[in-house]
Amino acid sequence: MVAASFIDLRINNAEQFKESLSEPAPNTSLYLVYGKTEAWSNESSPNIANTSIATIYEVWSNMIAGKKVLGGDIHHVIPRNNWTANTIYTAYDDKSTTLFNDNVTFYVVNSDLSVYKCIANNISSNSTVEPTSVNPAITSKTSDGYSWKYMYTITDAEEIRFTTDNYIPVKTLSTDDGSIQWQVESIILTNAGVGYTNSTNIVVSVSGDGTTFAATGIVNTSTNTITSITVTSPGVGYTYATVTISDLGLLGSGATARAIISPPGGHGSDPLYELGGKNVMINSKFVYDENLVFPITNDFRQIALVKDPYLNSTSNVATNTTFIQAMSMITSGIGSYIDDEIIYQGLSLSAFTFKGRVVSWDNTTGKIILINTVGTPTAASALVGVTSSTSRVISSIVENAFEPYSGRILYVDNIKPVTRSSDQIEDFRILVTF
Repeated sequence: MVAASFIDLRINNAEQFKESLSEPAPNTSLYLVYGKTEAWSNESSPNIANTSIATIYEVWSNMIAGKKVLGGDIHHVIPRNNWTANTIYTAYDDKSTTLFNDNVTFYVVNSDLSVYKCIANNISSNSTVEPTSVNPAITSKTSDGYSWKYMYTITDAEEIRFTTDNYIPVKTLSTDDGSIQWQVESIILTNAGVGYTNSTNIVVSVSGDGTTFAATGIVNTSTNTITSITVTSPGVGYTYATVTISDLGLLGSGATARAIISPPGGHGSDPLYELGGKNVMINSKFVYDENLVFPITNDFRQIALVKDPYLNSTSNVATNTTFIQAMSMITSGIGSYIDDEIIYQGLSLSAFTFKGRVVSWDNTTGKIILINTVGTPTAASALVGVTSSTSRVISSIVENAFEPYSGRILYVDNIKPVTRSSDQIEDFRILVTF
Protein backbone atom coordinates (compact mmCIF):
# COMPACT_ATOMS: atom_id res chain seq x y z
CA MET A 1 0.00 0.00 0.00
CA VAL A 2 1.37 3.41 -0.98
CA ALA A 3 0.17 6.43 0.99
CA ALA A 4 -0.77 9.51 -1.04
CA SER A 5 1.55 11.77 0.96
CA PHE A 6 4.46 9.44 0.16
CA ILE A 7 3.57 9.57 -3.53
CA ASP A 8 3.57 13.37 -3.38
CA LEU A 9 7.05 13.29 -1.84
CA ARG A 10 8.29 11.02 -4.61
CA ILE A 11 6.78 13.28 -7.28
CA ASN A 12 8.38 16.28 -5.60
CA ASN A 13 11.75 14.51 -5.62
CA ALA A 14 11.31 13.77 -9.32
CA GLU A 15 10.49 17.45 -9.91
CA GLN A 16 13.59 18.57 -8.03
CA PHE A 17 15.79 16.21 -10.03
CA LYS A 18 14.34 17.45 -13.31
CA GLU A 19 14.56 21.12 -12.33
CA SER A 20 18.17 20.77 -11.19
CA LEU A 21 19.20 20.30 -14.83
CA SER A 22 17.58 23.49 -16.10
CA GLU A 23 17.76 25.99 -13.25
CA PRO A 24 20.05 29.02 -13.60
CA ALA A 25 23.69 28.45 -12.67
CA PRO A 26 24.94 26.85 -10.62
CA ASN A 27 22.89 23.90 -11.77
CA THR A 28 23.54 20.18 -11.89
CA SER A 29 25.90 18.97 -14.61
CA LEU A 30 24.64 15.51 -15.53
CA TYR A 31 26.42 13.50 -18.23
CA LEU A 32 25.46 10.39 -20.13
CA VAL A 33 28.74 8.56 -20.69
CA TYR A 34 29.68 5.43 -22.59
CA GLY A 35 32.60 3.04 -22.63
CA LYS A 36 33.99 -0.51 -22.37
CA THR A 37 35.25 -2.01 -25.62
CA GLU A 38 36.33 -5.30 -24.07
CA ALA A 39 33.86 -8.11 -24.73
CA TRP A 40 31.68 -9.65 -22.03
CA SER A 41 32.31 -13.30 -21.29
CA ASN A 42 28.85 -13.85 -22.79
CA GLU A 43 28.08 -11.04 -25.24
CA SER A 44 24.38 -11.91 -25.40
CA SER A 45 24.07 -11.69 -21.60
CA PRO A 46 26.09 -8.77 -20.16
CA ASN A 47 27.15 -8.77 -16.53
CA ILE A 48 24.53 -7.40 -14.13
CA ALA A 49 25.25 -3.73 -13.44
CA ASN A 50 25.45 -2.23 -9.97
CA THR A 51 26.83 0.89 -8.30
CA SER A 52 29.37 -0.75 -6.00
CA ILE A 53 32.67 0.99 -5.35
CA ALA A 54 34.35 -1.53 -7.66
CA THR A 55 31.90 -0.62 -10.43
CA ILE A 56 32.59 3.10 -9.97
CA TYR A 57 36.30 2.49 -10.60
CA GLU A 58 35.43 0.26 -13.54
CA VAL A 59 33.16 2.83 -15.18
CA TRP A 60 35.83 5.53 -15.02
CA SER A 61 38.46 3.14 -16.39
CA ASN A 62 36.16 2.06 -19.25
CA MET A 63 34.87 5.57 -20.05
CA ILE A 64 35.36 6.75 -23.64
CA ALA A 65 33.26 9.93 -23.91
CA GLY A 66 30.00 11.55 -22.90
CA LYS A 67 27.41 14.24 -23.44
CA LYS A 68 25.67 16.64 -21.06
CA VAL A 69 22.00 15.96 -20.29
CA LEU A 70 20.11 19.23 -20.76
CA GLY A 71 16.82 20.34 -19.24
CA GLY A 72 14.92 19.48 -22.41
CA ASP A 73 16.30 15.93 -22.31
CA ILE A 74 14.23 14.93 -19.26
CA HIS A 75 10.48 14.55 -18.78
CA HIS A 76 8.10 13.18 -16.14
CA VAL A 77 6.49 9.91 -17.26
CA ILE A 78 3.78 7.55 -16.00
CA PRO A 79 2.99 3.92 -16.85
CA ARG A 80 1.23 3.61 -20.20
CA ASN A 81 -2.34 2.29 -20.05
CA ASN A 82 -3.69 2.00 -23.58
CA TRP A 83 -7.47 2.11 -23.71
CA THR A 84 -8.61 -1.41 -24.59
CA ALA A 85 -12.19 -2.50 -25.19
CA ASN A 86 -13.88 -4.78 -22.66
CA THR A 87 -11.59 -3.72 -19.82
CA ILE A 88 -12.72 -2.59 -16.37
CA TYR A 89 -10.95 0.63 -15.43
CA THR A 90 -10.67 1.90 -11.87
CA ALA A 91 -12.65 5.04 -11.13
CA TYR A 92 -10.91 7.92 -9.38
CA ASP A 93 -11.63 7.91 -5.66
CA ASP A 94 -10.40 10.61 -3.30
CA LYS A 95 -10.33 8.10 -0.42
CA SER A 96 -8.30 5.45 -2.24
CA THR A 97 -4.88 4.58 -0.77
CA THR A 98 -3.87 2.38 -3.73
CA LEU A 99 -4.78 4.67 -6.62
CA PHE A 100 -1.15 5.40 -7.50
CA ASN A 101 0.05 1.82 -7.48
CA ASP A 102 1.50 1.07 -10.92
CA ASN A 103 -1.00 -1.75 -11.53
CA VAL A 104 -4.08 0.44 -10.90
CA THR A 105 -5.46 1.67 -14.24
CA PHE A 106 -7.47 4.77 -13.37
CA TYR A 107 -6.36 6.64 -16.49
CA VAL A 108 -5.89 5.68 -20.14
CA VAL A 109 -4.29 6.97 -23.31
CA ASN A 110 -6.44 6.65 -26.43
CA SER A 111 -5.45 5.99 -30.04
CA ASP A 112 -4.95 9.74 -30.62
CA LEU A 113 -2.53 9.91 -27.67
CA SER A 114 -4.97 11.88 -25.54
CA VAL A 115 -4.95 11.02 -21.84
CA TYR A 116 -8.13 10.60 -19.78
CA LYS A 117 -8.83 10.03 -16.10
CA CYS A 118 -11.67 7.64 -15.28
CA ILE A 119 -14.22 9.51 -13.13
CA ALA A 120 -16.95 6.83 -13.11
CA ASN A 121 -16.90 3.24 -14.37
CA ASN A 122 -20.61 2.32 -14.46
CA ILE A 123 -20.39 0.25 -11.28
CA SER A 124 -17.24 -1.58 -12.42
CA SER A 125 -18.54 -2.54 -15.86
CA ASN A 126 -16.44 -3.16 -18.95
CA SER A 127 -15.41 -0.11 -20.91
CA THR A 128 -16.52 -0.61 -24.51
CA VAL A 129 -16.38 2.91 -25.96
CA GLU A 130 -13.06 4.69 -26.39
CA PRO A 131 -13.01 8.21 -24.88
CA THR A 132 -12.34 10.83 -27.56
CA SER A 133 -13.89 14.10 -26.38
CA VAL A 134 -11.52 17.00 -25.74
CA ASN A 135 -14.19 19.46 -24.64
CA PRO A 136 -12.51 21.73 -22.08
CA ALA A 137 -15.66 22.40 -20.06
CA ILE A 138 -17.18 19.00 -19.30
CA THR A 139 -16.54 15.48 -18.19
CA SER A 140 -17.59 13.30 -21.10
CA LYS A 141 -19.89 10.34 -20.59
CA THR A 142 -19.68 7.57 -23.16
CA SER A 143 -22.57 5.28 -24.05
CA ASP A 144 -21.11 2.45 -21.96
CA GLY A 145 -21.77 4.50 -18.80
CA TYR A 146 -18.16 5.56 -18.23
CA SER A 147 -17.29 9.17 -17.39
CA TRP A 148 -13.89 10.45 -18.48
CA LYS A 149 -11.93 13.61 -17.76
CA TYR A 150 -9.72 14.75 -20.59
CA MET A 151 -6.30 15.59 -19.11
CA TYR A 152 -3.99 16.50 -22.02
CA THR A 153 -2.76 15.32 -25.40
CA ILE A 154 0.79 14.09 -25.95
CA THR A 155 2.55 16.35 -28.46
CA ASP A 156 4.46 15.04 -31.47
CA ALA A 157 7.77 16.00 -29.84
CA GLU A 158 6.79 14.24 -26.60
CA GLU A 159 5.76 11.15 -28.54
CA ILE A 160 9.10 10.97 -30.33
CA ARG A 161 11.30 11.50 -27.29
CA PHE A 162 9.47 10.25 -24.22
CA THR A 163 6.73 7.83 -25.31
CA THR A 164 7.50 4.11 -25.20
CA ASP A 165 5.50 0.90 -25.12
CA ASN A 166 5.49 1.11 -21.33
CA TYR A 167 5.49 4.84 -20.47
CA ILE A 168 3.94 8.12 -21.58
CA PRO A 169 4.88 11.71 -20.68
CA VAL A 170 2.94 13.67 -18.05
CA LYS A 171 3.29 17.31 -17.08
CA THR A 172 2.06 20.15 -14.92
CA LEU A 173 -0.13 22.60 -16.81
CA SER A 174 1.07 25.93 -15.42
CA THR A 175 -0.88 27.92 -18.00
CA ASP A 176 -4.03 27.39 -20.05
CA ASP A 177 -2.77 25.47 -23.05
CA GLY A 178 -6.21 24.37 -24.20
CA SER A 179 -6.49 21.48 -21.75
CA ILE A 180 -9.27 21.14 -19.21
CA GLN A 181 -8.64 22.43 -15.73
CA TRP A 182 -12.14 22.52 -14.23
CA GLN A 183 -13.42 20.95 -11.05
CA VAL A 184 -15.56 17.84 -11.54
CA GLU A 185 -17.41 15.81 -8.94
CA SER A 186 -18.96 12.37 -9.22
CA ILE A 187 -21.36 10.33 -7.11
CA ILE A 188 -20.94 6.60 -6.57
CA LEU A 189 -24.15 4.66 -5.93
CA THR A 190 -23.43 2.24 -3.09
CA ASN A 191 -26.95 0.80 -2.70
CA ALA A 192 -29.69 0.85 -5.35
CA GLY A 193 -32.47 0.71 -2.76
CA VAL A 194 -36.03 -0.63 -3.32
CA GLY A 195 -39.50 0.70 -4.12
CA TYR A 196 -38.57 3.66 -6.31
CA THR A 197 -41.07 4.36 -9.10
CA ASN A 198 -40.31 7.70 -10.72
CA SER A 199 -37.04 9.49 -11.49
CA THR A 200 -38.65 12.91 -11.07
CA ASN A 201 -39.37 12.13 -7.43
CA ILE A 202 -35.72 11.45 -6.59
CA VAL A 203 -33.91 14.19 -4.69
CA VAL A 204 -30.12 13.96 -4.31
CA SER A 205 -28.67 16.39 -1.79
CA VAL A 206 -25.22 16.95 -0.38
CA SER A 207 -24.16 18.39 2.95
CA GLY A 208 -20.58 19.57 3.21
CA ASP A 209 -18.38 22.64 3.12
CA GLY A 210 -19.07 23.59 -0.52
CA THR A 211 -21.99 25.09 -2.40
CA THR A 212 -24.15 24.84 -5.55
CA PHE A 213 -24.04 21.06 -5.92
CA ALA A 214 -26.93 19.47 -7.81
CA ALA A 215 -27.64 15.96 -9.12
CA THR A 216 -30.48 13.77 -10.35
CA GLY A 217 -31.25 10.09 -9.84
CA ILE A 218 -32.36 7.64 -12.52
CA VAL A 219 -34.90 4.98 -11.59
CA ASN A 220 -35.28 1.62 -13.31
CA THR A 221 -39.06 1.19 -13.29
CA SER A 222 -38.76 -2.55 -13.92
CA THR A 223 -36.70 -3.24 -10.80
CA ASN A 224 -37.81 -0.14 -8.87
CA THR A 225 -34.23 0.65 -8.01
CA ILE A 226 -31.99 3.64 -8.60
CA THR A 227 -29.52 2.75 -11.32
CA SER A 228 -27.37 5.86 -11.50
CA ILE A 229 -26.88 9.42 -10.32
CA THR A 230 -26.02 12.22 -12.73
CA VAL A 231 -24.21 15.29 -11.44
CA THR A 232 -25.73 18.39 -13.04
CA SER A 233 -23.72 20.93 -11.06
CA PRO A 234 -20.41 19.83 -9.50
CA GLY A 235 -20.43 22.64 -6.98
CA VAL A 236 -17.40 24.44 -5.64
CA GLY A 237 -15.32 24.41 -2.49
CA TYR A 238 -16.01 20.87 -1.30
CA THR A 239 -13.39 19.03 0.73
CA TYR A 240 -15.95 16.66 2.24
CA ALA A 241 -19.56 15.83 1.47
CA THR A 242 -22.33 13.50 2.64
CA VAL A 243 -24.95 12.36 0.13
CA THR A 244 -28.61 11.87 0.98
CA ILE A 245 -31.15 10.30 -1.42
CA SER A 246 -34.85 10.81 -0.79
CA ASP A 247 -38.07 10.01 -2.63
CA LEU A 248 -40.73 12.72 -2.84
CA GLY A 249 -43.26 9.98 -3.46
CA LEU A 250 -42.32 8.41 -0.13
CA LEU A 251 -42.29 4.94 -1.71
CA GLY A 252 -38.62 4.18 -2.22
CA SER A 253 -35.97 3.67 0.44
CA GLY A 254 -32.53 2.28 1.10
CA ALA A 255 -30.59 3.95 -1.71
CA THR A 256 -27.20 5.27 -0.62
CA ALA A 257 -24.34 6.98 -2.39
CA ARG A 258 -20.95 8.48 -1.73
CA ALA A 259 -19.52 11.74 -3.04
CA ILE A 260 -16.13 11.63 -4.74
CA ILE A 261 -14.26 14.90 -4.19
CA SER A 262 -11.96 16.13 -6.92
CA PRO A 263 -8.38 17.13 -6.07
CA PRO A 264 -7.64 20.76 -5.18
CA GLY A 265 -8.11 22.84 -8.32
CA GLY A 266 -10.33 20.24 -9.93
CA HIS A 267 -9.63 17.28 -12.18
CA GLY A 268 -7.09 18.21 -14.83
CA SER A 269 -5.59 21.13 -12.93
CA ASP A 270 -2.29 19.31 -12.37
CA PRO A 271 -1.91 16.01 -14.28
CA LEU A 272 1.59 15.50 -12.86
CA TYR A 273 0.33 15.02 -9.30
CA GLU A 274 -3.13 13.71 -10.24
CA LEU A 275 -1.71 10.81 -12.26
CA GLY A 276 1.26 10.06 -10.01
CA GLY A 277 4.24 11.28 -12.08
CA LYS A 278 6.91 9.89 -9.78
CA ASN A 279 9.18 8.79 -12.64
CA VAL A 280 11.28 10.75 -15.08
CA MET A 281 12.71 9.66 -18.41
CA ILE A 282 16.01 10.89 -19.79
CA ASN A 283 16.33 10.89 -23.57
CA SER A 284 19.82 11.64 -24.86
CA LYS A 285 21.39 10.98 -28.22
CA PHE A 286 24.95 10.46 -29.40
CA VAL A 287 24.92 12.06 -32.86
CA TYR A 288 27.61 10.82 -35.25
CA ASP A 289 30.99 12.00 -33.95
CA GLU A 290 29.48 14.94 -31.99
CA ASN A 291 31.48 17.51 -34.01
CA LEU A 292 34.69 15.47 -34.06
CA VAL A 293 34.67 14.78 -30.31
CA PHE A 294 33.55 11.14 -30.15
CA PRO A 295 35.48 8.26 -31.73
CA ILE A 296 33.40 6.65 -34.48
CA THR A 297 35.10 3.26 -34.61
CA ASN A 298 34.92 0.32 -32.24
CA ASP A 299 31.99 -0.57 -30.01
CA PHE A 300 30.87 0.01 -26.43
CA ARG A 301 29.04 -2.00 -23.79
CA GLN A 302 28.43 0.28 -20.85
CA ILE A 303 26.57 3.54 -20.23
CA ALA A 304 26.31 5.58 -17.03
CA LEU A 305 25.03 8.85 -15.62
CA VAL A 306 27.67 10.97 -13.90
CA LYS A 307 26.70 13.99 -11.81
CA ASP A 308 28.94 17.04 -11.37
CA PRO A 309 32.33 15.65 -12.43
CA TYR A 310 35.33 18.00 -12.18
CA LEU A 311 37.50 19.21 -14.99
CA ASN A 312 40.82 17.36 -14.96
CA SER A 313 43.22 18.45 -12.21
CA THR A 314 40.74 21.01 -10.83
CA SER A 315 37.83 21.24 -8.39
CA ASN A 316 35.68 23.04 -10.97
CA VAL A 317 32.46 21.29 -11.97
CA ALA A 318 32.48 20.56 -15.69
CA THR A 319 30.02 22.33 -17.98
CA ASN A 320 31.21 20.95 -21.32
CA THR A 321 28.46 19.97 -23.73
CA THR A 322 30.50 16.98 -24.90
CA PHE A 323 33.81 15.53 -23.78
CA ILE A 324 36.21 12.68 -24.42
CA GLN A 325 37.52 10.92 -21.35
CA ALA A 326 39.77 8.49 -23.18
CA MET A 327 43.42 9.50 -23.31
CA SER A 328 44.72 10.42 -26.75
CA MET A 329 48.24 10.58 -28.16
CA ILE A 330 49.94 11.51 -31.39
CA THR A 331 52.61 9.03 -32.37
CA SER A 332 55.29 8.82 -35.06
CA GLY A 333 56.93 5.82 -36.62
CA ILE A 334 56.05 2.80 -38.71
CA GLY A 335 53.17 0.37 -38.34
CA SER A 336 49.56 0.45 -37.19
CA TYR A 337 47.89 -0.44 -33.92
CA ILE A 338 44.76 -2.61 -33.76
CA ASP A 339 41.52 -1.68 -32.06
CA ASP A 340 41.15 -3.33 -28.63
CA GLU A 341 44.76 -4.45 -28.38
CA ILE A 342 46.77 -3.71 -25.26
CA ILE A 343 49.67 -1.28 -25.67
CA TYR A 344 52.42 -0.58 -23.15
CA GLN A 345 55.60 1.28 -22.32
CA GLY A 346 58.39 -0.45 -20.37
CA LEU A 347 60.61 -3.46 -20.68
CA SER A 348 57.69 -5.82 -21.29
CA LEU A 349 53.96 -6.11 -20.67
CA SER A 350 54.66 -7.75 -17.34
CA ALA A 351 57.10 -4.95 -16.45
CA PHE A 352 55.15 -2.01 -17.86
CA THR A 353 55.39 1.58 -16.69
CA PHE A 354 52.26 2.46 -18.64
CA LYS A 355 49.59 0.46 -20.46
CA GLY A 356 46.13 0.89 -21.96
CA ARG A 357 43.58 -0.51 -24.39
CA VAL A 358 43.17 0.88 -27.92
CA VAL A 359 39.77 2.44 -28.63
CA SER A 360 40.69 3.76 -32.05
CA TRP A 361 43.68 4.26 -34.30
CA ASP A 362 44.13 6.76 -37.13
CA ASN A 363 46.91 5.68 -39.48
CA THR A 364 46.93 9.04 -41.29
CA THR A 365 47.49 11.24 -38.25
CA GLY A 366 49.16 8.70 -35.99
CA LYS A 367 46.53 9.39 -33.32
CA ILE A 368 45.73 6.65 -30.83
CA ILE A 369 42.89 6.81 -28.28
CA LEU A 370 43.11 4.69 -25.13
CA ILE A 371 41.02 3.58 -22.17
CA ASN A 372 41.80 1.30 -19.22
CA THR A 373 45.06 3.17 -18.77
CA VAL A 374 47.37 2.38 -15.88
CA GLY A 375 50.48 4.40 -15.03
CA THR A 376 51.83 7.56 -16.62
CA PRO A 377 52.85 7.66 -20.29
CA THR A 378 56.20 9.18 -21.25
CA ALA A 379 56.59 11.33 -24.36
CA ALA A 380 59.42 10.46 -26.78
CA SER A 381 59.28 6.84 -25.62
CA ALA A 382 58.17 3.77 -27.54
CA LEU A 383 54.58 2.59 -27.30
CA VAL A 384 54.34 -1.12 -28.11
CA GLY A 385 51.25 -3.00 -29.31
CA VAL A 386 50.96 -6.49 -27.81
CA THR A 387 48.97 -7.95 -30.74
CA SER A 388 50.30 -5.88 -33.65
CA SER A 389 53.90 -5.67 -32.36
CA THR A 390 53.85 -2.08 -33.64
CA SER A 391 56.28 0.24 -31.86
CA ARG A 392 55.85 3.98 -32.30
CA VAL A 393 57.10 6.99 -30.38
CA ILE A 394 54.74 9.30 -28.52
CA SER A 395 54.92 12.89 -29.78
CA SER A 396 52.21 14.49 -27.64
CA ILE A 397 49.64 13.50 -25.02
CA VAL A 398 46.13 14.81 -24.31
CA GLU A 399 44.93 13.80 -20.85
CA ASN A 400 41.39 12.84 -19.82
CA ALA A 401 38.91 15.75 -19.95
CA PHE A 402 37.47 15.08 -16.48
CA GLU A 403 39.10 14.30 -13.17
CA PRO A 404 38.73 10.53 -12.73
CA TYR A 405 36.42 9.39 -9.91
CA SER A 406 35.05 12.91 -9.36
CA GLY A 407 31.33 13.64 -9.09
CA ARG A 408 28.79 10.90 -8.48
CA ILE A 409 27.85 7.97 -10.64
CA LEU A 410 24.06 7.76 -10.35
CA TYR A 411 23.29 4.98 -12.80
CA VAL A 412 25.10 2.20 -14.66
CA ASP A 413 23.82 -0.13 -17.35
CA ASN A 414 25.76 -2.96 -18.96
CA ILE A 415 24.46 -3.58 -22.47
CA LYS A 416 25.05 -5.71 -25.52
CA PRO A 417 27.74 -4.29 -27.82
CA VAL A 418 26.85 -1.18 -29.83
CA THR A 419 29.08 -0.46 -32.80
CA ARG A 420 29.54 3.22 -33.63
CA SER A 421 29.86 4.63 -37.14
CA SER A 422 30.06 8.03 -38.82
CA ASP A 423 26.41 7.95 -39.96
CA GLN A 424 24.83 6.52 -36.82
CA ILE A 425 22.84 8.05 -33.95
CA GLU A 426 22.50 6.20 -30.66
CA ASP A 427 19.22 7.11 -28.92
CA PHE A 428 18.98 6.30 -25.21
CA ARG A 429 15.93 6.43 -22.94
CA ILE A 430 16.68 5.96 -19.27
CA LEU A 431 13.87 5.61 -16.72
CA VAL A 432 14.59 7.04 -13.27
CA THR A 433 12.10 6.12 -10.53
CA PHE A 434 11.59 7.87 -7.22
